[in-house]
Amino acid sequence: MAVQIQLRNDIAANWTSVNPTLAQGEIGLEIDTNKMKIGTGYAVWEDLSYTGIDSAELLPLVSFNHTQGSDSATWAISHNLGFYPSVTVFLTSGDVVEGSLTHTDINTVSIEFSTAISGTAYLS
Repeated sequence: MAVQIQLRNDIAANWTSVNPTLAQGEIGLEIDTNKMKIGTGYAVWEDLSYTGIDSAELLPLVSFNHTQGSDSATWAISHNLGFYPSVTVFLTSGDVVEGSLTHTDINTVSIEFSTAISGTAYLS
């Protein structure tokens, strides 16, 4: 037998207009914004903070794109990701190219190529 779990849900405007008090630990989902709040048993909807991870906010933290507009044999990239990312480089033609990668620190990487090139580096 399959078990189905359904969260209390509605659109944001209805949550705001009704302003219910969610039970302690009860999850309320805004189906039009994909945001959620967790009840305390005493606070009304408007007094609760949103919880969870907003993927729109997460994406900039886990990836970075660097466009090298002019040909250069060395690309110095400050990405500020806070970790040592993997790097893929594409020429402006769309071909993948490899270079010698050096992570200067957790927020900076340098790529050296055998010849001066331009293109885009995708870091994640």
